[in-house]
Amino acid sequence: MSNLENTLQIEIKLEKEKTNQALLKDHVEKYSELTQSMSKILNSFEQRLGKLEQTILPVYNITKNLQKQQQNLDSTLQCMEEVLSHYDASQDVCNLIHQGPSEGNISTFLDGLNKLKKAKDYFLNNNPQSVELENVTSLFNNGCETLNNHFKSLLKKHSTPLKPVDLLDMIYIEEDSSNEDCPSIKQLPPNTREELNVIAQWLDNNLRREYVQIFGDERSDVIVRSLQNLKDHQKSGSWGNEPLKVRHSYGRVDVGIKKTTSARLQQIFERKANKMLMKASQTLGQSAGLAMRKNSSFGDILAAEEYGNDNDQELEKYLVLLLGLQKLLVWERQLLNDIIPPTRHNEVFSRLSQPSIEMVVRDAEQITSKVLRSISRKEWSAALGIFSALKHVQILQPDIDRICDATQKQQLSGVLNRLQQTASKGLEQFIESVRNDAGGGMVSMTSSTISYGGGSSVPRDATVYELTSNTIWFLEQLQEHCDTIGGLLQTEATYTNDLDRIASHKALTVEQKNKALLGIYVRKVLAELNYTIATKSEQYGDHATKQLFKLNNTHYILKSLQRSSLIDIVALTEHDCERRYQKMIQDLKKAYLGSWAKLLSYISPLDDMPRPINGKVKDKERATIKERFSNFNKELEDAVKTQRAVSVPDVLLREGIKRDNTEHIVPQYNTFFEVYSDVQFSKNPEKYVKHRPSDVTTMLNSFFDDTI
Repeated sequence: MSNLENTLQIEIKLEKEKTNQALLKDHVEKYSELTQSMSKILNSFEQRLGKLEQTILPVYNITKNLQKQQQNLDSTLQCMEEVLSHYDASQDVCNLIHQGPSEGNISTFLDGLNKLKKAKDYFLNNNPQSVELENVTSLFNNGCETLNNHFKSLLKKHSTPLKPVDLLDMIYIEEDSSNEDCPSIKQLPPNTREELNVIAQWLDNNLRREYVQIFGDERSDVIVRSLQNLKDHQKSGSWGNEPLKVRHSYGRVDVGIKKTTSARLQQIFERKANKMLMKASQTLGQSAGLAMRKNSSFGDILAAEEYGNDNDQELEKYLVLLLGLQKLLVWERQLLNDIIPPTRHNEVFSRLSQPSIEMVVRDAEQITSKVLRSISRKEWSAALGIFSALKHVQILQPDIDRICDATQKQQLSGVLNRLQQTASKGLEQFIESVRNDAGGGMVSMTSSTISYGGGSSVPRDATVYELTSNTIWFLEQLQEHCDTIGGLLQTEATYTNDLDRIASHKALTVEQKNKALLGIYVRKVLAELNYTIATKSEQYGDHATKQLFKLNNTHYILKSLQRSSLIDIVALTEHDCERRYQKMIQDLKKAYLGSWAKLLSYISPLDDMPRPINGKVKDKERATIKERFSNFNKELEDAVKTQRAVSVPDVLLREGIKRDNTEHIVPQYNTFFEVYSDVQFSKNPEKYVKHRPSDVTTMLNSFFDDTI
């Protein structure tokens, strides 16, 4: 049963496949017929296209040739028109060139010049011998000259020197003194700058570089005249006391309380120094963990030194002038960016800044020469002014370096070098003056001093020597310039060698190095001063006054060093300085007490004196007692007369010396008095026994007071 069913199914499938095969065969035949029909149609179409191409292609070629001929004709006509325009260029723009450009409408004139430039290039390349080339070239050159003149007149019209008050506003009011966004100046408005820039660009592109000289000379003249106006204003009586303007962010300007120039400069340099400090803190402090302080290597900025002499005023004025130059150069850099092509910036800036830089360099030379003359006259406040000016110029140096090229930096660094040389000379001269004051010569007496050839006068009353007080005053002032002086001294081998020995076992910060270098200098000055004081003391006639003179001065030096903290600075280089001075004072006190040796020799010891028996002595011994009393009285009275005229200004020192005298003399005299005052050695004992021990005490207490 199953086989029969399978057979039937197979037969059914076979019949079905035969039917499908028949259908497929029928379709294939139909497709073949369609293919043949399509092939006949395509062949017919191809034949027709071939016939059409044979008919149209000649027409196309003819049309193409006609179009090319038309294009050639148009190009020829255009070239002819352009060539003709070159021949007509001189005539077309002649009036325009002769009339010159007008402010605010430069494009028309430049179009005319461009037309002449094209004509000139055409004739130069195609007909260099033609008259037309000469005409066009001549007119083009005249046009360029006219354009240069317009550039110059436009620049001159809007470039006027700044009034002193405007320049001072730029210096004083600017909140951010290192920012190059200067306040608006009423010259060279934006439209003028734009026109000048168009002219400069055109001239530069056409290889006409006269504008570089024109711009440099005109702007240079503005800077120089602005600075000269400021210098003239500084000579006026109102200089330094102008009201300070306060500019608000919304434009209103108030006139505030008058401030001195020193106070204004102090604010400016404090801002600059604070910025330097912030930068140093960021670059050094954050990376190395350094604790920067305001009085670090950048210095305690401007402690408002106002010494009131001409040199300080000159230096103050010069600092203002230098600030003015810096502000003006910043402004000129802005103008260059707006007007001059970038490739010409350095060349133009060098030209416009050169005369003004030379001016400030010359002024620096004149001022430092004047300061050197003052230093030679021992006017030491001038040296202090140089230290202050040097510190401020060092602070200003980064601002100047940012706007100047290498050559200008080198020129302006000459100002810094000149100040440094002058400051170094001042330090050197001061040591020399202390050293040279030790010279001696013929002694001549005056009412208040003892003077001698080869040196200055010493005080008659042996008080503190003027050289001593002046020296200490000068050294005290140097503390305000510790960083500046440290920078100067570190360039000298003698000081750096001493510093290397001091710092051989420990690392010093910049601040400590500067203090140590100043300490080395102070130590050298004190050594010369000590020698001078010792030499000067020889001008006094008696031993006691010599010692009191040295004692007064040495004591004054120590107390001054302690009071001013100079002792701490010197201790960096000589740790036992204070103890050494204290020992010197003790030694001088002993030396002074030694001046009583002759007086005491008359009353002590008693071993070689006659011994009274029952209040009587032998006749030949009476003369000895008389002589001893008489010599003691004379020596004491002479000492009183001399030492009353001596001054010991320090109360503690004065009272201590009196106490030492009393303790040194009175007990020995008391012993002598008790033994011999009642002896019958003379018919007139009151002639010899003139002073009781209490009288001697009173007399000793009268020392150092000529009013008694």
